[in-house]
Amino acid sequence: MNYFPDLVGQVAVKKKLSFYLDAFHKTSQAPFLLMAGAKGLGKTEFAKAFAKNLYNQDGEKRAFIELNCSTIKNNEQFFEQIFLPLIADNEVTILFDECHALPTDLTMAFLTIFNAEANSRKNFEWNGMNFEFNFMQQTFIFATTETDKIFPPLKDRLTNIDFEPYDEEELSEIVELCSPDVDFEEGCIQEVATTIRGNARSAVKRAKEIALYCGANESNQFSLDNFRDLQDKVGILPFGLSHIEKQILKFLKQVNESTLTGISAKVGLSKTALQRDHELYLLNKNLIEIDGKRKITRFGRKVCEVL
Repeated sequence: MNYFPDLVGQVAVKKKLSFYLDAFHKTSQAPFLLMAGAKGLGKTEFAKAFAKNLYNQDGEKRAFIELNCSTIKNNEQFFEQIFLPLIADNEVTILFDECHALPTDLTMAFLTIFNAEANSRKNFEWNGMNFEFNFMQQTFIFATTETDKIFPPLKDRLTNIDFEPYDEEELSEIVELCSPDVDFEEGCIQEVATTIRGNARSAVKRAKEIALYCGANESNQFSLDNFRDLQDKVGILPFGLSHIEKQILKFLKQVNESTLTGISAKVGLSKTALQRDHELYLLNKNLIEIDGKRKITRFGRKVCEVL
């Protein structure tokens, strides 16, 4: 059975989640899942699609609650404002998004709660009260871009679902699905895919830009010339590069090599922001290399000429 007809790519993720859904329909239980991967790969969308295929004992679709963990301050807030009114004695699926931001006391509580082994129920005592978790009624999903920040013993209690970057064919398919009213010239959508950053979110954003362009021109036809015009208007660069990354490449081409501190001073971003948001992408595209200092590659120099 195809549980994810509207989601593109992530074949391994679909297979694993489909296995757990098949098992759930026989046992009414699913493992505690951890959706892990870079930003924009569809972790939340797959969690929602997984939840849509969970049914209560009466055949009704199970309710779904999405929580951003940065909004959960402590045990008191979770148990009194979330668990008791929304989860206790209910059949529900709960997504803890950005779960690396869970407060420390709740993380410690979850170590006990999710150490369930083969049991379908777990009782947890806190502040003189008893809270019963029924895993036949309640399904728990976690998601994060920063698995390194999850407390390791808690991570060990979760079943990893690892997401991968999308290839250009998959990105093309996403753009096409998100642009149902646009008639693309042959070869155009493939050219569009080469400028997308490698994740579904970027593909959806590009599709929205194309839809806006077509709307502004009162035409549903979109050609390669139209795309080049759109590139010029909104500053779309090859390989999904940002203008900060273009600046980094031009700087490294000029100076040959630089420390992270030097690049930080040049582009005006913190070293943490550079490493987290830009360096990894440039490394992935083989545009720079790091050997103590940051250096532009031969391929990076060629891209600089195009830019």
